[in-house]
Amino acid sequence: MSDCHDRFTLLTATPEELSTRLHDAYWQTREQILQLLLHHTLIESYRKFVQKRLPYPYVTPAMVCPGAVTATKEHTLHNTCLITLLDAPLPDKLRKHFRCREGNRVTRDNITDVAPDLTALENYNDSFKDSSHASFPDLLRLLLPLDYSLLIQSGVVANSSDKRMELTHFHVRIERLTDNALRHLGIHLNYLERSLLERGEPFIETLEKKLFEYYHFYHNAGGRRAAAVHAAQLLLREQLPGTVMVGSQQDRRLTLLTTSGKSQQTDIEQFFLVKLEHEQLLALLAWGKKNKVDIKNRFLINPGNHHEGLVVMRICYAHTLAGQPSLDKKPKKVEQVHEPWLRIQEEAIWPIVTGSDGTRIGYGFAKC
Repeated sequence: MSDCHDRFTLLTATPEELSTRLHDAYWQTREQILQLLLHHTLIESYRKFVQKRLPYPYVTPAMVCPGAVTATKEHTLHNTCLITLLDAPLPDKLRKHFRCREGNRVTRDNITDVAPDLTALENYNDSFKDSSHASFPDLLRLLLPLDYSLLIQSGVVANSSDKRMELTHFHVRIERLTDNALRHLGIHLNYLERSLLERGEPFIETLEKKLFEYYHFYHNAGGRRAAAVHAAQLLLREQLPGTVMVGSQQDRRLTLLTTSGKSQQTDIEQFFLVKLEHEQLLALLAWGKKNKVDIKNRFLINPGNHHEGLVVMRICYAHTLAGQPSLDKKPKKVEQVHEPWLRIQEEAIWPIVTGSDGTRIGYGFAKC
């Protein structure tokens, strides 16, 4: 048990991160939505499997390794999501990619046109769209099953310089040619200078696989994950700060793709369920007692079941040199495209009840 005990470490947010989380509307909204989606996509999905008396399809340690993502079947009991959260108004030039029209603006009439059977609309009020409103989570849950993407963007409160986050559009299609995405990725990372064809068709096929590897998805990912890739790349290209949040029935993970608007990098986080072995659970509880961390009430999904050990795991990925722009902006060698583009940056057990300290528990899960 001592070996298991040594695997846990206490991780907390930096003072700068804490200040941002406490005072910035975008980051407050991001944390709020993250917690809602952890329950919606992971915990509630798990409980649906339990109700149907079916084994839950856990993510394995090998599956989280960079470049080792494999295709699996669709698990229809798993809840899905696709949300684009922008720390800025959506620029007009991106509206051809994010299909925002008057017909899919969040209003009672528009929602009724798409889903006339939603009885919860009887109490709908436009103020619910503001992320600071108490009914915002309820509105989010109402719209999540309506497919396509939800768009949440920042604006300015009338007669004030304060920023607010508002759910403005639902049923948002994200449309873009894959060839354009490949070309921009190749140029961004200095594998191409101008044309997608300049290094031949075999290079294009490799680059298409690497496009999805860049975001830690299976190389033939489609649907919501493909839309999330296009959305995240567009945000990076336009240097827009934002987060794309996606959950699919295939990979059983919640993925966050975050751009800062300042760096040329995209931060990648993936959340998924892990069932600890009994010995690991005992070691975690003992470690929590020693370090004064409330494991049962903050980290265990079913704290009443002392033998289950069900937790949320988060893995953060960073891009290797092969997956970053060249420092000197010179073209890269063709061979570098075959190198790994991602590495694991942090592995941690994530709290299901948040606190203001950013506490998480470092724990080595991956087997690479």
